[in-house]
Amino acid sequence: MSFATRVKEDLNRVLTSKACCRSAEFIAFFLLKGHIRIEKGRQLSLFMQTEHAASIRKMFTLAKDFSLTREIAVHRRTRLNKNQVFTLTVPPQPQLAVFLRELSLLDAYGQWQLGFPQRLRGDILDSPCCRRAYLRGAFLACGSLSEPENAYHLEFGSLDRDQADLLVELMAEYDLNAKIVRRKDREIVYLKGAEEISRLLNIMGSHRSLLEFESLRVTKEIRNQANRQRNCDTANVNKVVKAGWRQVQDINYIADNIGLEVLPRNLRVAAELRLEYPDYSLADLSEVSALGRSALNHRLRRLSQIARNIEDFGPKQWNREEDG
Repeated sequence: MSFATRVKEDLNRVLTSKACCRSAEFIAFFLLKGHIRIEKGRQLSLFMQTEHAASIRKMFTLAKDFSLTREIAVHRRTRLNKNQVFTLTVPPQPQLAVFLRELSLLDAYGQWQLGFPQRLRGDILDSPCCRRAYLRGAFLACGSLSEPENAYHLEFGSLDRDQADLLVELMAEYDLNAKIVRRKDREIVYLKGAEEISRLLNIMGSHRSLLEFESLRVTKEIRNQANRQRNCDTANVNKVVKAGWRQVQDINYIADNIGLEVLPRNLRVAAELRLEYPDYSLADLSEVSALGRSALNHRLRRLSQIARNIEDFGPKQWNREEDG
């Protein structure tokens, strides 16, 4: 079971005793997932489809608040993934017209009103609890969420512009910076970032999923931090080994061309120390020699300069000072 499915299972267990919140959740699901059909005699019917059985069962229960007669059916798709599809149907009935009028989708004469019901922003979503319920119903209808181990991405898909604008407006009230992107002639509202997704799960009431999300998030961050530290340690080790290898090459070049015995004692000691411990860092060499890191670094740099002098000017010019 995907994490998005577990979130929806959790949301379907959220029950409220407030009729206004139940209505807001059902209306959100209907507006984002429902369809109106015109039957014989120009009578209207309503149906909603989803692959998530628990969501349809919840909508079946919530529709009771509107005194709607309803039916549930299930069938299997014959194309693509061939998953089961669950359908909630509200057949033609007088109470359906009452419900649609409450949403301003029908006028007083029973004529269909085009466009998104602007009345939602008024009395239907007047209280904060109803706005949270609307977001919950919207996620059940068209929400998806990436696996937290892979990425942080939550979206509400396949919306028209008014629906998308309303979701962005509702989430902005909770300081959630949702964005809209167009995909295949429809709008997508999305959130990126673990903090905002975590807050939205809490707002919608998905507390069990929130705990799981936070647990997965902490595990991921610890793993990423460990990987970064390991990569940093590996890079540092490679840097130390490469620097030591170059210094050993320079010292051997000096020994082959003029001999280490001609060097001042302080440089000869540093050269012999590096040859004895070719893979040690400056800090490690300082510990085994009781010399300061700054002094060691200066002497090893001087040895590298001497090797360059021999290469560029010949063995007799080995003691040439660095220009500048």
